[in-house]
Amino acid sequence: MPSLSHFIKKEIKDAGFLDYSIHQAHALPKELQEAYQHWIDQGFHGKMKYLENHMDLRFNPELLLPGCKSIITVLLNYYPKEKITINDNYRIAKYAYGKDYHEVLKGKLNRIAEKCQEHFGSFGYRAFTDSAPIPDRYWAKIGGLGWIGKNTLLIHQSHGSFFFIGHLFLDITLEDTSNPIQTDQCLDCNKCLQACPTQALFAPYRMDATKCLSYQTIENKDAIKGPPPKKFRNFIYGCDICQDICPFNKSPQAHQTKEFEAHPDLYLMNKKDWETLEPMKFGEIFRGSAVKRVKYKGLKQNINWIKK
Repeated sequence: MPSLSHFIKKEIKDAGFLDYSIHQAHALPKELQEAYQHWIDQGFHGKMKYLENHMDLRFNPELLLPGCKSIITVLLNYYPKEKITINDNYRIAKYAYGKDYHEVLKGKLNRIAEKCQEHFGSFGYRAFTDSAPIPDRYWAKIGGLGWIGKNTLLIHQSHGSFFFIGHLFLDITLEDTSNPIQTDQCLDCNKCLQACPTQALFAPYRMDATKCLSYQTIENKDAIKGPPPKKFRNFIYGCDICQDICPFNKSPQAHQTKEFEAHPDLYLMNKKDWETLEPMKFGEIFRGSAVKRVKYKGLKQNINWIKK
């Protein structure tokens, strides 16, 4: 019978994840905690008050899962098979084309844990993906799944950055399968900084989230936005600019997750269709999508600001 670690490896592959690591749980280094607090103190998180909360949980896995000993970190591709045209059109971030990744990714992780319990007995676990105060990129980085790029995103040398990060926290000890930490390959490339239309990336590895188009179109609920309309580059939900320009995303693979496929009508939309979009049609196209987070009112508000 294969070991639990080998069983997990097979299940992760079968579930369609790009890559994974298993490493031992530990409290985060003090310097990382201080750097994060400094970012918060500068107000770069804006209205995202949830980033201020539960600081103790953020830096100690045992507070999220008592007795946590191992952390499995996975990457799940979301790059679409077909991109929505940008000609005479508004734009949404590629991660939001299909179903909400929170449900999809956590569902996959929970099923893996359940299968492990069926074959190896009961143990405690919790699945996470951008759904708890967890420094996702830190755990991915120390597991050898990439480096933190100048655009502040995790970049994998072979898979770029169009992926979600998820975790399984377990209260059992697993064999550590982490790869060596990947060396930062950004080097003297500054394409993401130069391409950012709002200078949210104000320095290498530094972001003022309040200037980011993702923040402005999702977190900022005000009718009046920070950047002027032309700076939005027609993005009405999220932004992909710093990823699209990254050399490590030059030849991205298309995802194989059916839940991430867009509603067919999304590919038929143009600016006029967006501007005359009715609530019922919005609900149909974005049923179960992350776009529902801003609701119909928020999306129309973004469109009205950008078309000024």
